[in-house]
Amino acid sequence: RKEEKGGCSQATLRGVSRGEDMSELKDPTVVPVPATDTAKKQSGFLVTTKNNNTNPLAVWGCSVFYGMSSAIIGQPLDTVKTKMQAEPRYRTGGMAQTFVTVVRQEGFFALYKGIIPPLISSTIFRSVQFTVYSWAYNLIGDNLPSSQSEIPYTSGLQPRVILAGIVASTMRAVVENPLEYIKVRKQVNQPWKVREMTRGFLATWIRASGLMVTFFILADSGVRLFPQWFNNQPFIGPFLQGGLCATISWWLIWPFEVVKSQIQGHTGEKLGIWQRLKLIKKENGFKGLFRGLVPGSCRSFIANGLSMILMANCIKVVQNMS
Repeated sequence: RKEEKGGCSQATLRGVSRGEDMSELKDPTVVPVPATDTAKKQSGFLVTTKNNNTNPLAVWGCSVFYGMSSAIIGQPLDTVKTKMQAEPRYRTGGMAQTFVTVVRQEGFFALYKGIIPPLISSTIFRSVQFTVYSWAYNLIGDNLPSSQSEIPYTSGLQPRVILAGIVASTMRAVVENPLEYIKVRKQVNQPWKVREMTRGFLATWIRASGLMVTFFILADSGVRLFPQWFNNQPFIGPFLQGGLCATISWWLIWPFEVVKSQIQGHTGEKLGIWQRLKLIKKENGFKGLFRGLVPGSCRSFIANGLSMILMANCIKVVQNMS
């Protein structure tokens, strides 16, 4: 104890006097915290302003790149998916057959038919969804302390992730639905009307809510529970966040994507959401509810994965600049 009163033990002083490397010495009063424990305390995915000290305007600007690249990369497979769901002559073949038939009969550039509306809408609604989520996540956390508590049996998921996801998905649906309606009508070679631009909004909102809330939950959990993959990899991490999390989310809500396409494409008789779900199941079986899932999954995994790499690295550049 006398040796420790001076602040260093005699063993330490002897080591220093001999020129030994003392970098491995540790203060016995300090208990190291495992990296995984620190990661579990983080929440909010990569776009929250308080976790990353990123201005919401910077998030919006980087999200624009996400939206533009996602639309350009994914449009061919999105066209194939929509034709399989909503155009009668393509509702029996598979992805490859539909792709080849479209190229042979309508030309390669038919795969990009109707790209202007989704290019505009994707740029807007994807920047809106990330910016609004970032804003809502922090606002809810500041004004509703209970939203920062951990939900039992979720490994640290906070309620504000879910609440902010609902707010963001609602704003996305408002922006997305009119332009999505125009895109679907063009893809199935039908005219669109201004007075019908709200057509399919409820299906779009249900689809967007299920999609985005699930996406933010998965991405948030990935960042907290698997930081070695989601946080510490400049390319693999963002690709997994964008590609894997988004694709799993699409799988869960795909029946509503089929319904939305049919409602906006005027496929069959005029029915509500639940009646149409029952009709699809009755006519085509359970697999009919997942019509177009293969091209949709390929589109989601590739387009969202690559687009998230652009967005994440854009945010890092902005952070370094500031």
